Amino acid sequence: MVRGTDPFRVGVVLTPGFSLMAFASLVEPLRGANLNSGQVLYHWHHLSPEGGMIASGGGLEVLTKALPKAAETEFDMVVVCGGMGTDTYQNAKLTTFLRHTVRRNVIVGSLSTASFILANAGLLDDRRCTIHWDYLEAFQETYPQLDITNELFVMDKGVFTCAGGTAAFDMVLQFIRQRQGNEFASKVSDQFVYGAIRQPRDAQRMALRNRLGVSQPTLVKAIEVMESTIETPLRAPQLAKHAGVSTRQLERLFLHHLGCSPTQHYIRIRLEKARKLLRHSTLSVLEIGLACGFTTASHFARAYRLHFKIVPSADRTPETVPFLSEKPLLPKKRRGPPTKESDLNL
Repeated sequence: MVRGTDPFRVGVVLTPGFSLMAFASLVEPLRGANLNSGQVLYHWHHLSPEGGMIASGGGLEVLTKALPKAAETEFDMVVVCGGMGTDTYQNAKLTTFLRHTVRRNVIVGSLSTASFILANAGLLDDRRCTIHWDYLEAFQETYPQLDITNELFVMDKGVFTCAGGTAAFDMVLQFIRQRQGNEFASKVSDQFVYGAIRQPRDAQRMALRNRLGVSQPTLVKAIEVMESTIETPLRAPQLAKHAGVSTRQLERLFLHHLGCSPTQHYIRIRLEKARKLLRHSTLSVLEIGLACGFTTASHFARAYRLHFKIVPSADRTPETVPFLSEKPLLPKKRRGPPTKESDLNL
């Protein structure tokens, strides 16, 4: 509900441990728009459920005002800025405020891990959404009913979600472009030496070949297949067939470019996902093991301890330990530990 020539009012809700990068990427383009126009086009307020100083993940504190009553708010947009720990953060007052705000046709959105807060409030049901790539698997496992994408930001039916980081900068620039035009948005972008404004569906992460520092097409194809079949891992011959080479050729490629076997790289991918789920979700250890392709708790615990030198149940942050106690999943006693990952017969 834009008020003609009145400034567009934005309520920025900060959660404990919020991302300073996402926060700055939200408010700085608004400040740049005001600076370039010579007038106050945008006005923002820092909020939190109870008000007071809220510390970012990096320790910088921001003074906030307490959330107003939803019926009394005059914001055109409310944005929740998340960060470390937001995936488990719950506040009944904030949930109620967001639900009532949406009903008043005010734009509501999230940055970074605050997608968890919107999902918990039921605001992402029947809407497409996104989240920071590092929390994508945990978000999918926690809310399997949602239509989750890997896009930079998504706007659907008056509710938006943004991956956070500099993606928030692109999102705000796109918003400014819609309100003040392409030329004006480009001036704001240039003000921050930002360059081209990314589109919503641009990738969050570097291409696989850039992340790994390899460009061999067959190797890249094989790893892409691995990353898409974590829950139901393929055998080496199946993997080689997908890559279009023999099993022996695939093994030579992995050894030459990555210094390991396909099996070893595959297990690392699955265990890295398991660690993310352990630290960013409240799924049980057994559920995480199954989601990462391990058929038994002992198999999962053995592989995890071999790779990370710690058992899964001990590698959880306190915030992600389920409220209901669970029986620790420790590996069964055996005569001796395997000497290398390939001995696990994975």
